[in-house]
Amino acid sequence: MTENTTPVIDPNTVRELEKARADLVTVRGELKSARAERDTIRGERDEAIKSRDGLKAQFDKQKADGEKALADANAAVEQAKADAEAATKGATEKANAAVIRAEAKAAAVRLGAVNPEDVVKLIDLGTVKMGDNGQVEGLDAVMEAAKESRGYLFTAPAKPGTETGTTKTTPAPKAGDPEPFNAVTADAKDVAANAATIGLRWPPR
Repeated sequence: MTENTTPVIDPNTVRELEKARADLVTVRGELKSARAERDTIRGERDEAIKSRDGLKAQFDKQKADGEKALADANAAVEQAKADAEAATKGATEKANAAVIRAEAKAAAVRLGAVNPEDVVKLIDLGTVKMGDNGQVEGLDAVMEAAKESRGYLFTAPAKPGTETGTTKTTPAPKAGDPEPFNAVTADAKDVAANAATIGLRWPPR
């Protein structure tokens, strides 16, 4: 008959087991701390990424806004420049047109227009231009053509000393010419002076 015997446990083995258990607890604690640190680092990394992405988005928006503002400013400058050029051109064209009309009216008067205003209204001044030297170009040809094609608008200008209707005009006195003798208002002295001028003796003998 076999007797039951209780195994004898080596004390060293017990101490090593307890030490191993303690080491395991320590390792688990360190592992937990490492995981917590890892999670913290991941959180900081995620926040950094979000911050970076937010800054990038903000930068991109600011860049886009700046580019748009610059484009709008350039467009405004170009528009203002175009408006100024158009206004200057319009004012110049208006002034040139006024000068051309005035010159046309003066030319109509010289050509004997009955009503110079009507002539200017009826003729086509589209080919008349203001030259670079400030002189009106092409007006003479237009006026001559108008006189030829619309002769009813013109009459021969009166010349000094020629008959106009039933009345003969008197030539305008030239500088240095004596005043015409008026026998109605002349006294004896004036009559004598006028007679001497034309070679007569006064009073006659």
